[in-house]
Amino acid sequence: MKKLLSTVLLAIAATCAQAQNPYLPLWEHLPDGEPRVFEDPDQPGKYRAYIIGSHDVTYSAYCGPDIRMWSAPVEDLTQWRDEGPIFTHFVDGQWDTMFAPDLVEVKDPETGKKTYYLYPHSRGWRRVAMVCKGDRPDGPFTPVNLTPDGRQCLPGSIIDFDPSVFIENITNKKDPDYKKGFRAYVFYGFQHSTAFELDQNNMYAKRPGTEIIDPFIPASSRDGKLLDKEGSVYKALYKGQNPLDFNFFEASSIRQVGNKYVMVFSGYSGPDYGLGSTNSALRYAFGDTPLGPWRSGGVLVDSRGVVPNEDGSKLITTNAAHNTHGSIEEINGQWYVFYHRPPRGFGNARQAMVAPVKITWDKKKVAKGGVVKITAYDPYAENNEWTASASDGTCYTGAEVTSEGFHIFGLPPYNWYSAGIACYMSGHNWMQDNHDVWNNGMDLAGITNRGIVGFKYFGFGGLAQDSKGIKAFAGTAKGDGTMLNVNLTPGGHGAFKIRVMLDGPYTNNVWNGKEIAVIEVPANAPRVAKNYQVAVPAVEGLAGKHAIYLIAEGPEVKQPANNQQRYGNRQQQPQRPVGLFDLHGIGFSKAGATFEAPQVPQVTIMADGKRLNIPATPIRSTNANGYTDATRYQVYAPLKAGSEITAKANNPEVKVEVSKIVDGRATVKCTYKGNQKVFLIN
Repeated sequence: MKKLLSTVLLAIAATCAQAQNPYLPLWEHLPDGEPRVFEDPDQPGKYRAYIIGSHDVTYSAYCGPDIRMWSAPVEDLTQWRDEGPIFTHFVDGQWDTMFAPDLVEVKDPETGKKTYYLYPHSRGWRRVAMVCKGDRPDGPFTPVNLTPDGRQCLPGSIIDFDPSVFIENITNKKDPDYKKGFRAYVFYGFQHSTAFELDQNNMYAKRPGTEIIDPFIPASSRDGKLLDKEGSVYKALYKGQNPLDFNFFEASSIRQVGNKYVMVFSGYSGPDYGLGSTNSALRYAFGDTPLGPWRSGGVLVDSRGVVPNEDGSKLITTNAAHNTHGSIEEINGQWYVFYHRPPRGFGNARQAMVAPVKITWDKKKVAKGGVVKITAYDPYAENNEWTASASDGTCYTGAEVTSEGFHIFGLPPYNWYSAGIACYMSGHNWMQDNHDVWNNGMDLAGITNRGIVGFKYFGFGGLAQDSKGIKAFAGTAKGDGTMLNVNLTPGGHGAFKIRVMLDGPYTNNVWNGKEIAVIEVPANAPRVAKNYQVAVPAVEGLAGKHAIYLIAEGPEVKQPANNQQRYGNRQQQPQRPVGLFDLHGIGFSKAGATFEAPQVPQVTIMADGKRLNIPATPIRSTNANGYTDATRYQVYAPLKAGSEITAKANNPEVKVEVSKIVDGRATVKCTYKGNQKVFLIN
């Protein structure tokens, strides 16, 4: 407990000013995020947006030993705060792995007291899904369905894979549950869907007198064949609804929208809009009650970033594929879909993503033809809807994958942005992971000839006043002398150039792109990170928001033979690809203004006058060490009782603490902007 508490105190010290995609720091890897809005327990009357997820910290497997939480005030969705590991479980000498969770609030109708129930999908012997209880959304949480020794679940605990809970608040005095104030429902399953009503008295068992609905949502294989037992009867579907329209895979979640209910889940998608089948997508269904019956709504978001190809003849993907998990949530009157992405398709370092959606519904019951429609939201588009259509008749209507995140009016242009927020990449293995808590950045490595990198969108028109949790910002005005800054490291494979395109990567009538500048990089350019600057007067005075694409042109670069990613038994950690250049970030500046990429502080540690080697990667979490972050580094040195350890950083903002040497061991703690690194010296 002391170990966990110290980690929490360390974590909550850090707040990240960020709202773009990913909307958490680029060193954070929080998949399976379930979004919620709760009243701030420390500021009554104020509300915060919470994301509750698992935590990819092992780098060798899905998830880690903690349920992680971040939050932001709804009035400023750029200020995300790490609430730390809100739940872990240690038993029999090791830490449980925590998979996709959910968190719900229950309010006592008589006293007004709020209770929070956490549903971590924990994995251990005779422990499938715990149910935990707390008085605050950020914990602490105590398991309510475990035996006293913490080894197994109590009888009646039947909730299984990736649970999601829906609380139906009861305000009708004639309702038999009025005194309870609520009904609760749980949904779960992997390639098989189950649901039932919860017993309000314990929140983990089936409510007496109710039934388990199994199968619930029809599950399908990648090729669209039903996985449920032959002859299964789907009580939760409307008569005449085709079970093959759902393609359930995992990740159940439910929300109320108007007078209807929306079920969100990970489901195979792609063939319905001309692409290969993937569980990188969320789908949705809608019904009149939390238990249905349901009608299929279709795709909610495909994390692969679906757009038309060059000539618009078909749809293509612009991001790597793996899996995704998430839900929808309304914040400040705007609906969003929350999901996660796998950089370069690597599933053990997934990141939290968000996109605005437009949700429309009618007053009719679904049973009488009522519908819920969810499409991508664009504040500047006709009817506020965005879709991707091709001439072959295919159409993708799900949320758009962008660099914006919560900046739905476009990113403030006069800022630095890491290449890690790119949303269009013709090379799906370019994006590189980052686990350095002092470096809010990710590289795109090995960009090759004809490679395209896109950022959607920049708010060149500015934002006149605060709106939907985003602060007002200035756009680009005539006479600003606007410069585009591209920070990159040449690959040493000859001269190359980068064509800068506005709105689209192609000049045809499908994309309507416009070349606005060219960056020339000579063959003898040093292979170091450098800022290349070019004037872009074409962006000055533009209204609304616009995309920027970088198109690489240069000699072909052959990849090393062992650099090819393998599927099936694939390399877990592929080599960094090589190419014309590595892209670190971009941003705009006004004429005469200085523009520099952020510099990550470097620490030097000396032992008896000898410089010690500091590894580039931190110690990975295991079920044995229970680490819930990536902040510890193993350093080796022959220490004696009289040895002298000194440490310094090249940035004066870094606070350095050196411990005494005890039994041949010492620690160096370095804190920068609220984030601490601990160097363990043996």
